[in-house]
Amino acid sequence: MIRNLLAILALGIATIAVSQAAEPVETKTPKDSCVKPCSECAVECLVCMKYCRENKMEDTAKECEICHHACYLCAHAVASKNGRAWEACELCEKICNDCAAMCEKGTSDQMKKCAVACRTCAKACAEARK
Repeated sequence: MIRNLLAILALGIATIAVSQAAEPVETKTPKDSCVKPCSECAVECLVCMKYCRENKMEDTAKECEICHHACYLCAHAVASKNGRAWEACELCEKICNDCAAMCEKGTSDQMKKCAVACRTCAKACAEARK
């Protein structure tokens, strides 16, 4: 008896879950104004990552590498109007701000250039979601 009740309950929950998943979900998509700054930032972060690795600054290199990937993710997600573009754009902004803060501590021109690109990208991502 209890097994039957549990089976009916499980079937009911599964039916509700499937019917809710089938309903179209309206997703917000950021404006594509952040695509170019994200692509440019990804390039700068890759160059900075290589510079930092050559100069034994592994923590900064890792931050730049993560930022590089986040920026490309955001650029592709927003450009293709992917359902996760909003979250990708939000995450990109946060990672860019972190990377910029780390690179601003550096003394090299490359690190300063990366920090500027990251700040520009973060600002563009914030604006694209307004």
